Amino acid sequence: MTLMKSILLGSAAGIVAVAGAQAADLPTKKAAPAEYVKVCNVGGMAGFIIPGSDTCLKIGGYITAQFSVGNLSTGYSWAKQGKALVTTPGSGLTNQRPDIGYNDRFNLSIDARQNTSFGVLRGYAELQVDTNNGLDAEGAAFNSGPGAGGGTFSYVNLAYIQWAGITAGKAPSFFSFFGGGETWNNIFSPDQQGFNQPLQFAYTATFGGGFSATIAAASPGSVGSSGPGTFQNINTTNLGLRAPDFVANVRLDQGWGAIQLSGVAHNVDVIDALGFTQDIWGYAFDVGVKFNLPTLGAGDFVQIQGVYTKNAIWFSGIPDAQNGENGAVNGNGLSISTGDTYSTGTGAFATPTTWTVAATMEHHFSPQFALYPEIAYVNLNWSGSLGQLSSNTDSWVGGAAAHWDPVPLLDFELDLVYQTTHQSTPGLYGTTGTVNGVVAPFKSGSSGFDGRLQITRNF
Repeated sequence: MTLMKSILLGSAAGIVAVAGAQAADLPTKKAAPAEYVKVCNVGGMAGFIIPGSDTCLKIGGYITAQFSVGNLSTGYSWAKQGKALVTTPGSGLTNQRPDIGYNDRFNLSIDARQNTSFGVLRGYAELQVDTNNGLDAEGAAFNSGPGAGGGTFSYVNLAYIQWAGITAGKAPSFFSFFGGGETWNNIFSPDQQGFNQPLQFAYTATFGGGFSATIAAASPGSVGSSGPGTFQNINTTNLGLRAPDFVANVRLDQGWGAIQLSGVAHNVDVIDALGFTQDIWGYAFDVGVKFNLPTLGAGDFVQIQGVYTKNAIWFSGIPDAQNGENGAVNGNGLSISTGDTYSTGTGAFATPTTWTVAATMEHHFSPQFALYPEIAYVNLNWSGSLGQLSSNTDSWVGGAAAHWDPVPLLDFELDLVYQTTHQSTPGLYGTTGTVNGVVAPFKSGSSGFDGRLQITRNF
């Protein structure tokens, strides 16, 4: 028995040894190498390579929460005949209008780039979702009764392709030198950079030494929740999209700053309620200059621009300033009459001309704290309205945005903005104008302020 056990154990040990030796001779199956994200840098943008391609991708965006507060007074609107005033139910009753508001925005951006023999091929898009209510509710009617509207709005803010000097899609305007200013709401400036960006096709030529020139054909039509386009009407209706806004600029960028001269031709093809039509071309010019101030602080600068318009009033910046209320300031007073033209009801049309000057500045007291003051002035003149409109209007907007960045990618912003507007008495108003059915002086002046606290998390 003992001999049998010894034989069996010896045989088993031999089998194990042989099997182990054979296993050692077999090829070993190694784990597949791990796929790591490849970092890239194309055109100055750092991102990661999309697997299986040579495209460099960057994903970013931000989330902003905002609380707004503003002053309330009495709002007025033009009567149908254009020479009397009546209070409107929404803006006239202060207990039906909000003096506080909440806004929340989610922004997601995607930037895809790759090198080609003709330069960088780029595709860029921004998607935004706004949800809000009360004062300054983005995308909602300001004085719409109790609660003042609000809601949730999702839209494409930007979406364009760039390659070999071509820009095609929904992109910032090449007319504006800078956008609507530094605060949440715009000062008088032909924005179309931070809001209301047009659908367009453009070509930019670079000449070296910082010189460039651009020509563009931009749509003047509405882009929904992301902007009304550049058509502006009082008592007329546009006869469809007949021609683009033709934009051109020349620009110089240097270490000291930048300078730009731009112009736009804007078609006005309208009909009024009586069937009278007008088909003319309006235009606008913009000149802007920026000076870098490194001796004052890292990243500091000051910039100023001046704009002149005729029959192209969006480019004055009036319709988009301060809640887009045409100078009414939180619904106070009377809105400025802003349109590309105005029908007198006689077959004749009035002509609007404007000139605007605006300036902004950025100063960094420290890496965590910065101040952005801004100021703008606009003058509007209506000629040929037969006394139905104010012939002369002046309005000022001034304010500042203070930023505190306690940690990277987190920003606290406090905005304070004040506006005052004065309109001349229309010739036909005389002593026959009424307010609430009672003969009263023309409501020529209005003023008000907005204050906002924003918290933004960038990523």
